[in-house]
Amino acid sequence: MGFGLNRFVTQVDPNLLCSICAGVLEEAVITPCGHSFCNECLHIWLDRPNTNSCPSCRSDISVVDIIPVLALRGMIDGLAVYCDNKENGCKLVLKLDKLSSHGQVCEFALIECGACGKSVKRFELPDHHEECEVIKDLVSKHRRRAKEEPTIEGLTNQIAVLEVDLNKTKKALMVSEGDVRRVKSELRELQYQLEMRLYEENDFDAGWDPDYNYGYSPASIAQLASLVTRHLLNKPYYIDRNRVFNAIKRCYDYYHSYAGYSQDVHMLLATSYASNWFTENQRSNFDSWLQNLTHTRFLAHS
Repeated sequence: MGFGLNRFVTQVDPNLLCSICAGVLEEAVITPCGHSFCNECLHIWLDRPNTNSCPSCRSDISVVDIIPVLALRGMIDGLAVYCDNKENGCKLVLKLDKLSSHGQVCEFALIECGACGKSVKRFELPDHHEECEVIKDLVSKHRRRAKEEPTIEGLTNQIAVLEVDLNKTKKALMVSEGDVRRVKSELRELQYQLEMRLYEENDFDAGWDPDYNYGYSPASIAQLASLVTRHLLNKPYYIDRNRVFNAIKRCYDYYHSYAGYSQDVHMLLATSYASNWFTENQRSNFDSWLQNLTHTRFLAHS
């Protein structure tokens, strides 16, 4: 779908608007009859039953006729926009193509506390963690169970401390990149250890592989797709988003060109794209890979 007009600093040329959604063209494509639309809008239009015509002039078109307009995309990517977190206090104005990367680090972005679910601004998260009642209750609970589960209690406390340390370290003006990497590495290792300990004591999805070995065998492609499907709108807390993304990329890289497995890869990518598990950048990769699979299949049938 197109970009909302209120995102842009100046008035946008009407020629850059999608006639389907009325927004600024997102991933602009052109039809053989010369009309431009958002890539997603036009695909949704053509996916309707008995629809094979241009939305503007009703000329006959099909999905294989759609061509990306790189020059137009570059022009739109260079337009000045406000940060998505403008209402939260961010005053930054930047080019559209930088908006996504800025959103990953914007100090005014709303971040959900993993413990209590409250949304706070990114720069307020360290202070919130120190005051979060749910975290306090969890730490207190683990302390009471220290004699029974000393290792889990210790790991939980260390993770809480490292989360606060990581956020404060990143904000310090004189801290070195090496310190940030060290804290991140320690945090990931402790989270993994805690994940493994909890895995031994809790009822996890039987299809989840804690070693994330998906993609090393053809059978694991369908196994991973099934796992995502079962939890489509709510990723289990014990599953790491980035490790799953790397596993999906491995499935695509290894097997998308093999006719016998390309359908399984397509199912995995489509399911992952439809889920709530991944970031916009990761979903953008899925979309690109899906388009490549469709193009390859078309060429094969031709």
